[in-house]
Amino acid sequence: MAAVTNKQRYQNNKPNLVYLTKSGTLSDYPLDNPNYRQSIMEFLRLAESKFNVFYVRGTKKHLGNGIFSDGFEFKKGKFLRLKEKIYAKVVFNKAPLHCNGGKDWSVLNKWNLLFIMDNKYHTYKLLKKYMKPTYRIKNKSDFNRQIKKIKTKQVVFKPLRGSEGKGIIIADKKKIKNKLKSFNGILQDFLDTSSGVPGICKTRHDMRILLMNGRIVQTYIRIPKQGSLLANVAQGGKMLEIKKSAVPKKAIKIAFLIDKKIKRMGNRMYAMDFGFENGRPYVFELNPRAGFPYPQWKMYYHIWHKELLKTLMQCIK
Repeated sequence: MAAVTNKQRYQNNKPNLVYLTKSGTLSDYPLDNPNYRQSIMEFLRLAESKFNVFYVRGTKKHLGNGIFSDGFEFKKGKFLRLKEKIYAKVVFNKAPLHCNGGKDWSVLNKWNLLFIMDNKYHTYKLLKKYMKPTYRIKNKSDFNRQIKKIKTKQVVFKPLRGSEGKGIIIADKKKIKNKLKSFNGILQDFLDTSSGVPGICKTRHDMRILLMNGRIVQTYIRIPKQGSLLANVAQGGKMLEIKKSAVPKKAIKIAFLIDKKIKRMGNRMYAMDFGFENGRPYVFELNPRAGFPYPQWKMYYHIWHKELLKTLMQCIK
């Protein structure tokens, strides 16, 4: 591949930003969701003040060295189809792209970060101090051996990868085996969040803290629908924004301690999901692809966009 000059990664004295997401069309997720679409469009309009903005679908479009075969240019609220190459200065990595950037181009959420966060057992190995005991299983034999280590009456099975609560099974320790369609994943002690979050709620929950380059940008809790143990909004959970000042200090402290571990992986934007058991916060998981805020989430909506733009600007070498 021919050498790329730093100048090619700029147009009209502005750096080129590539928002890279999974393969698909303009009408596919996340733009098929009206709330996400409005939020993303508003952010892209804001980003135009600092970047030339491009929208690319699919990692196969990456030719290497931050060069993309084609995509869309975003101009004044419209996506314009491009068939020429795009030379990125910064890549907002939502795909995921298995790359850490180069000497004159950068990635927000590099592959070394995704390697940890996209694999629940890798996450546990890094953060076991803050999580419930977790055991890797690959088959029935592993299951039979590891289930004996579970100390809680209920046990949690999770696929190794995935989000939005998909594939998670919570069941009695003696019954879960018959509910599993796959034995490739992790087993965890059950985290009983029924006592709530101190000072915020008295019900089952999970609490999200979203960070961008070490700054807490958004905090909220999700409460499961009646009869469910999963609080994900995609599973019917209810979302409630909370002020950062209301978040228990124990969770804030853990969030910053974890981010110190993550900082070495470069520029980053990710969410930590917590559950409280008898006042003690535990980490459920880390999510490097937290969705854009909905317009009705007034507390952090505009702050979120401004902080993301700030974080992308910090990626420029």
